[in-house]
Amino acid sequence: MKPTKKKPAKRTNHKLVGKLLDLKYRINDAFKNRKLHKTLIGDTRIDKQWVMNLIDDVRDNLLTKLCREDMLKCNSMWRKYE
Repeated sequence: MKPTKKKPAKRTNHKLVGKLLDLKYRINDAFKNRKLHKTLIGDTRIDKQWVMNLIDDVRDNLLTKLCREDMLKCNSMWRKYE
């Protein structure tokens, strides 16, 4: 039997917003599961707020690409919240 396909948590036509939303959900899950060291738990709120601001900027300005600094920060957060 084939496994069921995973649907995105929130449907969006914009690929970049979808990926940023996945990052936000990953941060939420890490906070709820308390998988992080106690010093990093305080950082989750800051990281989540940064991602939400970035999502708002992408939606408001109709961006299709992120600048280099934003991409590097997002990549480091993906690794941090694995």
